[in-house]
Amino acid sequence: MKLEISPSGRAACRGCKKPIPKGEVRFAESYTMPGSDTVAYRYFHTACAVTKMATELKQAIEAYEGELPERETLLAAIANAPKKTGKDRPLPHADRAPTSRARCTQCGEPIEKGTLRIGVQRDAEPGSFTRGPSYMHVGCGRAWARDSDLDETEWVEKVVENSAFEADETARLREEITPA
Repeated sequence: MKLEISPSGRAACRGCKKPIPKGEVRFAESYTMPGSDTVAYRYFHTACAVTKMATELKQAIEAYEGELPERETLLAAIANAPKKTGKDRPLPHADRAPTSRARCTQCGEPIEKGTLRIGVQRDAEPGSFTRGPSYMHVGCGRAWARDSDLDETEWVEKVVENSAFEADETARLREEITPA
């Protein structure tokens, strides 16, 4: 993720589908093309990126060293942007399963509607067009983090930070995902 000056005006915004004029600061999201190791970019007007990926845009603004006249306006818009939900939230995160269709990627059992689940980055098979997070039960998520050699305390904090719960539910979430 980065901010850069549009060199030609040929790229269209992935948000509004309109061209990004030459010389305008644009937000670039990198991704690996399915079926290859090629890294490509998706481009957004900075104002469109506020509604599509506010967290990532904020990080790009903070890292950008060039002149950005609308910096304060963008940061204010990001602060007022609605919290992302579901598959649009940064990973790893916790949320409540909206349906009972998902299966835990660790144990294969269904994740019941309304139960707490952990979303992590999906390990896509080469050539696969599957995108988005992979979900698991909270207990399976703890085991997954432990087996992945992640710092458990750091992982818990990242999950809590990326989740959108009220204070009392956040405390319960922290309790449930913290290893015993």
